[in-house]
Amino acid sequence: MVSLFAGILSASYVWWYAYSAQQFEAGGSDFDLFWGSAKALITTGDASTFKGPVPFLYPLPAVIVSTPFALLPRVVARLAFALLSSGLLAFALSREGFHRLPLLMSAALIDAARTGQSSTLFAASVLMPSLGWLIAVKPNLGAAVCAATASRRTLVVAVAGSGLLAAVSFVIDPHWIRHWLEVLPKEGLYRIPFISTGGPLLALALLKWRRPEARLLFAWACVPHAPLLYDVLPLGLLARDFRESLAFALLTYIALFLQHSYIEISTTGSATLAATILNLVVYLPCLLAVLARPNEGAPPAWLSMCRVGKESSPP
Repeated sequence: MVSLFAGILSASYVWWYAYSAQQFEAGGSDFDLFWGSAKALITTGDASTFKGPVPFLYPLPAVIVSTPFALLPRVVARLAFALLSSGLLAFALSREGFHRLPLLMSAALIDAARTGQSSTLFAASVLMPSLGWLIAVKPNLGAAVCAATASRRTLVVAVAGSGLLAAVSFVIDPHWIRHWLEVLPKEGLYRIPFISTGGPLLALALLKWRRPEARLLFAWACVPHAPLLYDVLPLGLLARDFRESLAFALLTYIALFLQHSYIEISTTGSATLAATILNLVVYLPCLLAVLARPNEGAPPAWLSMCRVGKESSPP
């Protein structure tokens, strides 16, 4: 019931925003790029024939995952994606109790729903190993999830699922990796939090390397991603109780206020300033929370699997 309510509420918000902002046309949501590329793949066999308002920066596996939504009208596809992604995250959060539900009210989730971002599904995949194959959609964020997870099942599903999607992509277009790399911007919106203002301090999270949330924080800080609220949503999983989850949600609203107050999107250096705000308001408080916890917990899955491999190998 919680999952259904969260999904319906998220889809309703997406509809309301599109109606109030008159953004029903193509390009009104970032998800339109996935929808358009997937529709082009179905109709022409070539996803690159879709030309959106901005370049589509995601690999072909992301288009393949989006093909079920291409069977729906564009606006209906937006609503279906919002309902599914928010519903899955709510289900993943409520499996362990209701103490993390304030994350569903955070500005990060609202921003992800409004723009049709996959970061909601990535947050769910941290808690649900069966969603590990989603790393193929955004390999940069997927790598962070794989590096941090203590679940062997998540790692196995991630590697096997993304490998299968990559194989299908090669069947469709043997040169899809080259085409994808060609459209990736050399400079632009993406920033690496670790090398932004205050970012090197995040290396202190490694002092608590046995804790999965410490590894997630450090790994997320080391991969390039948009310095916008929707891409910090998975950091809300660092919260252990209702108070910490509520604090994270409030911090995202502070970051939203500061970004809207001091950043002009068209100005030079806006992305750098946006990254600085997120580091100071979201990343560093998350670091303080992690450092206050004991260094105990399950080791990363990739490390434990390597140890098992060495132990089972003949002398």
